[in-house]
Amino acid sequence: MLSPYLMVSSSSSSSSSSTTHFRARIRETDRQSAAVAAHTTHLPPSGVSALSLCHHRLSTDSTPAASSRHGRRLYPIMAVLHYTLDFKLRAPADVSATVRGLQSIFQEQEMTENVHDSEGHGYLATFVGKNGRFAILRMHSHGLVTFDLQCLDGDDVAQVDNLLNALEKKLKALLDGNIQRIKRLPALIRGSDVDRYWPTADGRLMEYDIDEVVYEKDSAYQNIKILHSRQFGNMLILNGDVNLAESDLPYTQAIMGSGKEHYAGKEVLILGGGDGGILHEAILVQDCVPVLKKFAEQGRTFDYVINDLTAVPISTAPEEDSTWEFLRLILDLSIRVLRPGGKYFTQGNCVNLTDALSEYEKLLGRLSCKVDFSKEVVCVPSYMELWVFYTIWKK
Repeated sequence: MLSPYLMVSSSSSSSSSSTTHFRARIRETDRQSAAVAAHTTHLPPSGVSALSLCHHRLSTDSTPAASSRHGRRLYPIMAVLHYTLDFKLRAPADVSATVRGLQSIFQEQEMTENVHDSEGHGYLATFVGKNGRFAILRMHSHGLVTFDLQCLDGDDVAQVDNLLNALEKKLKALLDGNIQRIKRLPALIRGSDVDRYWPTADGRLMEYDIDEVVYEKDSAYQNIKILHSRQFGNMLILNGDVNLAESDLPYTQAIMGSGKEHYAGKEVLILGGGDGGILHEAILVQDCVPVLKKFAEQGRTFDYVINDLTAVPISTAPEEDSTWEFLRLILDLSIRVLRPGGKYFTQGNCVNLTDALSEYEKLLGRLSCKVDFSKEVVCVPSYMELWVFYTIWKK
């Protein structure tokens, strides 16, 4: 588990800070390595995204593969493009007639057929063609026809399109009157310089419009990438998880109370953070658990506690017990140092993870101090999903 960090500030800033904020807890050394935090004591001015500063700060440490406005341009050398074409049928197709009708197309493309025993599950054949092309044709016994085509990046795009177009046209003719739905998807790019596919918290696959690698490094704790998205700007990726993008101001606004709070003259305790999105001035302390315990023993209290250490665990399985226990410990200590009338802000997780969110809300009812809460659902652009944020206070 990565060690959480804590910051203490007497803030003169408002909740309308226009910088962005991390999604998960991160070692402060990694923040500095990625140069996302402009400074541990003086953060970027309002209106300046921390990630927008990263190219200038990283230029002495990174060696671009080609001249680029942001960094290393993506050249997907020897990547594999995976195309799919699906026909969902109302009834099983006539295998023999359909296969005979497609033979001329594969012959024209100089693709060699190899039929496999599907053990009673319909027709299965593979095809090998020029330029390393490889295809799989399946005619399932329940009425689904699938065609998968893999080819190397740099293959003749016109020829690949002609093959797919010819197959689609011929199958439409052969299966006329029996087609319920046709689905042809853009190619999945596999093995390129950078992975552009990430799952959402609830397991849906998303493709990002990544065009350049700004920075990449393995720290002592995790892999750090800053990638450029045409839609979301610079994005921070930690161990393959999308954490932050220049577009994600709604995250910062939500975890600070959505503009409803006034922080001037207040004492604010930040758990996690450090990227510059929450406060203009902050002091890095140390691992937050011992410091929280010390504050609780001293009777020190705060007007606001903002917890951006980690999202609510996706799973409620027993193997996640340690993470849930960590959350309970942080919650208990944070509420103890919260002043009467104070507020505790934190993220939850994806709105579709109802079991995990329900478990978190049950956890709030088991704290040593009775609390109440409200929640807000916000669309965080680079997550491509709705995200839940909690406001918690003492009863």
